[in-house]
Amino acid sequence: MTPVQPALEPPRYEVSEATETEDQAPASPSEPVPLLPQAPTNCFPREEVVNEILDLTDQVASTALYGLIGVGKSFVTLSVLHHNRTKAIFGRNRHFMRCDYPTNSLEGFLQRLSDATGTSRTTDVGQLRSHIESSLPRLLVLDGVDTILDPPTPEAKEISAIIEELGSNQHVCLVTTSRVYPDIHGFHRVEVPILSEDGAQEVFYNLCNLSRSPAVDDLIAELDFHPFSIDLLARSVRENDWDVTMLLQAWKDEQTGGLGTDYRQNLKETLELSLRSPTIKNLGTTGQDILNAIAAFPLGVEEGRLGRIFPHITEVEVAVDVLCRFSLIYRQEGFVKMLSLFRSYFLDSMVVPAQHEEVIRRGPDCHPAKACTFFHHVSLMTTV
Repeated sequence: MTPVQPALEPPRYEVSEATETEDQAPASPSEPVPLLPQAPTNCFPREEVVNEILDLTDQVASTALYGLIGVGKSFVTLSVLHHNRTKAIFGRNRHFMRCDYPTNSLEGFLQRLSDATGTSRTTDVGQLRSHIESSLPRLLVLDGVDTILDPPTPEAKEISAIIEELGSNQHVCLVTTSRVYPDIHGFHRVEVPILSEDGAQEVFYNLCNLSRSPAVDDLIAELDFHPFSIDLLARSVRENDWDVTMLLQAWKDEQTGGLGTDYRQNLKETLELSLRSPTIKNLGTTGQDILNAIAAFPLGVEEGRLGRIFPHITEVEVAVDVLCRFSLIYRQEGFVKMLSLFRSYFLDSMVVPAQHEEVIRRGPDCHPAKACTFFHHVSLMTTV
C-alpha cells in the first residue's frame, strides 16, 4: 500500500538529546558530536532511502524528506547522521534540531538553531549565518519543519526563507523532515514509504522474538505494514511477555483495552501532534466529523461519494485535502482511507457507542459500531 498523496511522525525511535564531549579532532569520522541525538536502536529496513540521502549528502545537496506519520523519517535522518560516510565528510559539523515545539516565532527558531549548531544563542540572522559558514562543509537536520511553518504566517514565511537560504548554500547540506509534501525551493524531495510485507514481518519478529505464525502475519497486514504501528505492537508483546495465543486474544479484545495503556498513550500522543495543528483546528468540527466517519469504514470511502456522505459540508474535498496533507488520512485507488492504527484511535475516542448497527452498516465494508457520536453531524444514512 503506497498512498498517492502522503501527508506527522514519529515513529519515536528513542531520540535522546544526549550531549557528548567536544575535545576531539574535528575531522575524525568517529568523534562524538555535541548535541547530536544517539543513533536509532531499532532495526528497520530503510537502506534504500538512507543510501539515497547519503548520495545527496556526498554532493552536499539539500533534501526535503517527507512521509506519513510514524513512517520513520527521524529514523532515516539519524541513520544518515551517524553513518561513516557522513562522518567522513562533515566530521563535527553534523547537527540535529527538533522543530516540534509550540511556537513558530522567528526568534524562537533562531534561538533553537543557534543551540543546535553550537553557537552562542542569538536572534541575529547575520551572526548565525556567519557562524554556520565559518566551518564548512556542514550537515544540518531540521526534524518536523511542518510544525513551525504551519500556518503560513508572516514569521513562518521568514523562517521558510531562512531554510531555503541555508539549503541553497553550496557548503551546507540541509535535510528537513515533514509530514506534508514539502514546498521548499531548490531541495530534492524524497519520500519515506511504508514497509514492504516481508520487511514488516522481519521487523516485527525481530523486535519481539515471537514465534512466526500465519495468524500473526495476517495481523501485521492489518497494521498496513506501518512502522510505528508495528513498533507499538511489538513493544506490547515484549512488555507483557505474550505468546502468539495471548497476542491474538489481546488483538481480538483491542476495543476493550486489550493492548494496554502504554500502547494507547503512545498512539494518542502521536496523533494529537497533528490534531493540534492550527490548520487542522481551522477546519473546526468539520475535520473531526470527516475523521470519525472515515474511521468507521475499514476499506475507505470512495472519493466520488464524499459529497453524498457529507451533504452539509461545503467543499468537503478541500477539507479532505488538508487532512491528507497532515497524514491523518490518505488517497489510494479512488478511495479516501485511514491507517488501521489511526482508525482505532478515532473509534475509541468517540464518546457514545452506536446503539444500532444500522446507523452506518451498509455492507461488509462498514464498521458495525460507534457511529451515533457523529451521526447528528454527518448524514451516514446515504448508501455508501
